[in-house]
Amino acid sequence: MKSFIARIRPALVYILAIIIGTSLQFDGRFLGSLGLQADFLLVFPLLTGMGYGPRDGLIIGLVSGFFRDYLAGRYFGGGMFCTFLLGWGSGYLPVVRGKLRLAFYALMVIAATVIFQFIGAFLVFIGQSFQPRTNLLWILGKMGSNLPWLIVKNLVLTGILIIVHYILPPYPRSDRDYGGPMIRFEPGESNV
Repeated sequence: MKSFIARIRPALVYILAIIIGTSLQFDGRFLGSLGLQADFLLVFPLLTGMGYGPRDGLIIGLVSGFFRDYLAGRYFGGGMFCTFLLGWGSGYLPVVRGKLRLAFYALMVIAATVIFQFIGAFLVFIGQSFQPRTNLLWILGKMGSNLPWLIVKNLVLTGILIIVHYILPPYPRSDRDYGGPMIRFEPGESNV
């Protein structure tokens, strides 16, 4: 029984996190009325890929993208593909340990938030391009006006997710000593 629980533990932890995080992101009454909705479906695949490798990042990216597209009420594809690539690609980032890891996570969350917002602004521009007087700079300005506040919310969410991953990790912690370099560039190794 113990081995069965150990085998399904990652799925249980990930399902619980995605259900709670998605409901908090898309529920406008609780956090939305206060303006505190961070982009969970962007941050979670990124941190999962960086922490547990490209396989977990790929799966969580696909599931997060499905929920992003389904709950936004648009066609499937764009959000699913972006978060799939984000989760999978973040698994191939360098493995960073120690206090430097938190700074690296923050840098990657900031970069992903900025890139995702500007890709969204560009796609809005393409969708609106058939209308006269559509200006890309105006759309970028509107999308970028809330960017600093969104970065702060995503960084707070990153801190919360790191604490939750420490308290309830999907995989049991390893007892091995992490001697050696602080940064390794070999892909495919998890930070567990």
